[in-house]
This record gives sequence, structure tokens and C-alpha cells, in this order.
Amino acid sequence: MNATVVRSHTLGTSLGCVPCIHPEPGEFNEDAFAPIDFAIARARAYGLRLIVPLTDQWDYYHGGYPTMAKWLGLQDPEDFYTDPRAKAAYKEYSRQVLNHRNPYTGLRYKDDPTIMSWELGNELNGMTRDWVDEMGAYLGKLAPRQLISAGRQQGVDSSALASPDVDIVDVHYYPSSAVTMAADAARVTGRGKVYIAGEHGSDSLTAADALTLADDPNVTGVLSWSLFGHADDHGYVQHDDGFTLHYPGDTAAMRTDVLANTALARMIGGERRLPALPVTPPLITSVTKRSGINEIAWRGTAGAHTYRVQRSVRGANGPWTTLTTTPVRDIDTPWLDATTPRTQASYRVSALDRAGRTLATSVPLGAGPSQDVEVDTLQSWARMSAHSDSLRREPDGDGVRIAPRPRATAHAAWKVVRAEAFTARFATRAGTALPTVQVTRDGTTWKQVKAVRSTTGGTTTLRIEPPRGTEGVRLVWAAAPRPAPLSGITLVREATSVATAPPGALRQNPGDGATGVPVGDPLTWTASENAAHYAVVLSTNADLSDPVINVTGLRTTSYRPPVNLRPNTTYHLQVTAVNGAGSRSADGAPASFTTGALTVDDFEEYPDGAALSAAYVRNPGGGPVALSLDSQHADGGGHALRAAHDPGSPGYAGIIRTLPTAQDWGGARNLRLWARPDGTDGRSLTVQFVAAGIYWEKEVPLTGTDSTTIDIPLADFTNPPWATKGPLDLTHITQLSFYFNGQAGTTWIDSITATD
Repeated sequence: MNATVVRSHTLGTSLGCVPCIHPEPGEFNEDAFAPIDFAIARARAYGLRLIVPLTDQWDYYHGGYPTMAKWLGLQDPEDFYTDPRAKAAYKEYSRQVLNHRNPYTGLRYKDDPTIMSWELGNELNGMTRDWVDEMGAYLGKLAPRQLISAGRQQGVDSSALASPDVDIVDVHYYPSSAVTMAADAARVTGRGKVYIAGEHGSDSLTAADALTLADDPNVTGVLSWSLFGHADDHGYVQHDDGFTLHYPGDTAAMRTDVLANTALARMIGGERRLPALPVTPPLITSVTKRSGINEIAWRGTAGAHTYRVQRSVRGANGPWTTLTTTPVRDIDTPWLDATTPRTQASYRVSALDRAGRTLATSVPLGAGPSQDVEVDTLQSWARMSAHSDSLRREPDGDGVRIAPRPRATAHAAWKVVRAEAFTARFATRAGTALPTVQVTRDGTTWKQVKAVRSTTGGTTTLRIEPPRGTEGVRLVWAAAPRPAPLSGITLVREATSVATAPPGALRQNPGDGATGVPVGDPLTWTASENAAHYAVVLSTNADLSDPVINVTGLRTTSYRPPVNLRPNTTYHLQVTAVNGAGSRSADGAPASFTTGALTVDDFEEYPDGAALSAAYVRNPGGGPVALSLDSQHADGGGHALRAAHDPGSPGYAGIIRTLPTAQDWGGARNLRLWARPDGTDGRSLTVQFVAAGIYWEKEVPLTGTDSTTIDIPLADFTNPPWATKGPLDLTHITQLSFYFNGQAGTTWIDSITATD
């Protein structure tokens, strides 16, 4: 995303929990620095700079100044800024962090240029001028070659702005506002300090905002909140604050946000070139059965846009058959192999760039027709049933290694049910000591078993086939100067979700003979017992040939077509439930139904006039138009569009709506709308739409004051004189406009449909 600076709370704020840097008063945990050391070293290798807050306004899981206030028994947490003991505690914590030496770089944090700035804390709303001066001076003396930053939750903090010991003023924005940012930046730089927007709501930055901020010399940095990476097993790490970003984006809206933030970072960062990033292949973490059908999950690749899934029935060396007719995204995992064979199947996943080129391909992972295979990536302790405290987790590229401290004993255990094979992988070299493998039937009594050992290069595997009835497997390290680090576990077990018979009965909707079916409604069906997935075929032909919809791998009991069905059209539908033992179509399928009219707009989706005006934008070449929602003059209940217009010297006043999604009017013969003029003489209405990129329009008179329903044959629409000529393709309507001609006045419009 063209980022050059990362601001991260958890690199510097870590207190009040067992694995924290500062778990208890007077206690510091050197082991807690291990992931921070690695993250800083990675940032250094990638040419990134870091802003690291040293405490937090909020009492989150990683602690903050409220943690210290509780330790000291302060009645008011805000006394943190004035109590001498609290000041001393903050200084000591900061000293411990800044003086820590990173084993990956050999540098103390205070000497590492990767850390661009130490921030006094995240969103500290109660900072006093004295506290800012004292702590800013203290940190500045500890780390004279690094910058000091400070800021509050909202607005420019006056103490940070005035302090001679603060270099950067950090301001946060929810939602983003280019106007407010520009004003704050001018105020901050006017006092001789550097301005950054340390957080802004990433979902509200527009392309226009990006251009404005990039051109502002007072704006040094704009950091979006908040970017989350891939989850350990599959998909992304999720967050529930409403501002989550995943690259390249889960939805169309998020992809737009990502592009805007990426463009802004590139423009602000200028021509600074960052080192090329290594591409880590996807990691398949499981191949498991869903009613006998294989589901494949994988941890994604940073920078990948989509993925390609391939299968081999002849082993891990191929040949390979591509299963994904269209590339899949991270959020599509676990991915279902709708054509799962009843044989051993191996899978591999390739990460693709925006152009569809292969970035990297995973190591294959396979499963038999009655097997589940799962991989423990060791990124957390979650998959283990038990482990000793002497085990340490150390980063290893995009993975981790787990081993005890030198000359310490340790164990790690996994619960297994109906296990067929258990394989542990170790990074080994001369002199490393492998653990023994033990099994248990009751979770209490453990028995050592002999493992098959295999070594290739610097990797050694220990493999066992657990005896029937085994409930757990554990690895036991004896005390040794160089214990072998564990890098991964693969478990093969009997599948837990198999199919011994085809799926049960199901019913589909719309039912046979249904008429007037809304064109935008989803297709639905009842759940079929033991179904792994569903397939939907929809065609205008009774034999289901040339289908307009032909999808499979659906795991829910509804499907909304990507575009609306054609109005006034007869369709034939067949929903089929599928599992590993066979398939079953819905009762009575294929069944026919006929759609009704397509509602183009009924003006019930707009909360207010501002939203209506944002959807129907005035043509700037014409006269003024004021839009509002009117419930007094409408077609039946609800609201109508009310347009007060004055064509003036241009002779017209127009409003233009770009449809959120393209509409298909292919089965319609008329465009119908309800209209009410105000009685002004000499007025007309021009209705215009864009079909497959070509403009079409038709003018109709507006007379009297009575409301009326106007039917305009679609065949009567013609190309405007100024527009490109072409055939009328009603299957892709992208824009609808209204032009008010003649005298100034008011017009009401409602209930726009494409109908017969």
C-alpha cells in the first residue's frame, strides 16, 4: 500500500498481563521482547519507519496508563500525570524499553533509526503541559537521535503543540476530513512542529481528499486506521470497530478505500523506493471433509490479490488440474472442491497478483477419501491441549519455531481423535536433540512410542501412526544444550463429516408456476440433510440449456444473482443438494416462474433529502434543481422525489443518477413512472438512460396538476443528437436521468419501473 511509516501500539505498550514486558509492578519480562524484536528487524529490512507509543489512554488487553494507576492505588487515573510515583514508574518502563538490545539488529531500541519516533502515548487526553515537558525531555535525553511525538484522541493537543520537547504533533480523525486535517496541519506547522494524522477512519477517505492532502506541504503523513493481516489458519484477522482494512479489500467499498489510501501514501511518500518484499507462498492449513466433500483452507500471501486452486489425483508431484474457473479471494476460504473425487486428492494453492500472474505456490497437502488433514502452524498455543512454560516461540520467516530454553525440559501435547498419522517437523543441524514422542489413551498415562525419522536438508520429521484409542500425542524434550526447534505439526485423522447416502429432500422457491416474482429477490431453498453444498441452475429454456446462472459450491440456502433477473420473463430453476455420496434435486425441479416488473427506484431507500441529492446529482450545465423527499405527494404511501427546478437560460435543468449496480431491463417493454406537475404551462420531461454505454432519451409532456402514470415504450427511446449511435441493449442499464424543460416549477416523480 506504499506505506513508509507504521504506527503500532503493541510494539511499545505492554503491561499488566503475564506475557507482557511489564507484567507486575517491579517486574520486567525479557522474553516478551522476542516478537517485538522480530517485528522491528522486519521493518528495518523492509525500509519502514516506526512510531511507537509508550502507553495508552485506553485500558486494552496490552495495558496503558490506567494499569499503572491501579498498581499505585490512584483514586483518579488522571493523577497519573501529577503523582511523582506514577511519573517515576512511566520513566522506568520507558527506560527498560528504550535500552533493550534487539538480538536481530544488535542495536538498542533507542539507537535504531527504524524507530522514527517515540510517542508519549496513544490518545492521551489528560496530558498536562508539565508532564509533556518532563517526559518529552526525559525521552529526548535517552534517545537523542529519535523524534518525540504526542497527541490526543481528537483535535490538536495544546500541551504537545506548546512543548519545546515535542517534535511531532499527532492528530486523529473519525471520520476522515481533508478540510479539518488541512486546518490542523497549518496550525501545527505554524508553531514549527511536524504534523501527522496518526489515525484516520480509512473508510471515509475519498480520492479527492487524497489529492488535497498530498498537495498540502503542511501534511507530513496520513496513517489509516487500521490494517490487519492474514489470520493464522485462513482468511484475515477481523476487527469490529468499523474501520478495518484488509489488502486488497474484502468488498468493493473496501477495495475503493484501499486504492484511495494507497494512492495517498504514494503521493506523500514521493519517489522513495522501498526494498522489494519477499513473497511468502500460501500455506495450506487443512483439507477436511464437509459431508464427504473436501474443504481447503490456507493462510494467504501478503500482497496477493487472488488465488488459484489446483488438484492432483496422482500425488504431490502432479499432474495438476485447475479447479477455480475464476480466482478466489482470501475471504472465500475455506474453499469447497465441488468435484471432490472418491480417491486420494492433493491440493496446491497459488497466490496471484492483480494481473493474474503467479507470485508463489504452496507446498501440496493431500487427503484420502475418508481423511481429514490439519496443520498446526504453531502461531499460537490454541491447537495444543497442553504445553510447558519453558517452551519459547521464536519467529522464523513467516512462521515460528518452538523449543525449550537450552538445558531445560519441556513438552507440548495435542488432543487427537481417530488419528491415523501424526508428523512433527523440526529444524535440525548437527548436535540438536530431538524430543521423544508419547501417546495416551486416558489423558493421564503416557507411553513412549517409536517414531519414523526422516531428514532432508535441514529438516527432520518424526512420524507415528497412533494406536487405536489414542486420545493424545505429546513431544517431550529432555534437557539438552541445543534442543531441536519444532516448526510444524501435521495430523491425519478419520474424517468427521462423511456421507453414506445422498442428501435429503429439499424445496426451492420461487415455486412452480409463480408469477410476479420480484426481479431482485434471492433464490431460496430449504436445507437438505447432510448436504455439503448446493448447485443452482437458472435458464430461460425448459431444458436448462444456455443457463443465465450456473453456480455450485453454495453453502447457504439462498443465492442472490449478481444482477437482477429480467422483468416479465419466464425462468426455469433447479437447485441441487450435493455431498460425497451423490446429489438430489429439489422436489419438482426444474420448476418455472415468471418475474414481474423491475423497480428502478421508488425513493424509499433514502433517509433524507441530502441522501437523495447525493444519488441524483445536478447536471452542472443546466439550471438549478433543489431535491427533497415528499410524503404528501407520492404514489400511494411512502415518499416521492420532489424537484424544484428552473431551466433558465440553458433551457433545461437535469438530475443524473448512476445506478449502484447495473440493471437488466431486457424483458420489459415500457418504462413506467408516476408523475405530478404543478400546472405550469409549456413544460416537458425528458427521461434519459445509459444502456451498454450508449445514451437514449424520450421527451414527454407535463401538463395540469393531476398525478398520472406515464408508460413510455422502450422502443420509442432514441439516441440524442450529440450522442454516439448504437443498438439498444437493455441488459446493462447504468444511469438514469431526468431533464425538466420549459418554465420554472416543481415536479414530483415516484414508482419508476421497467415493466411489460
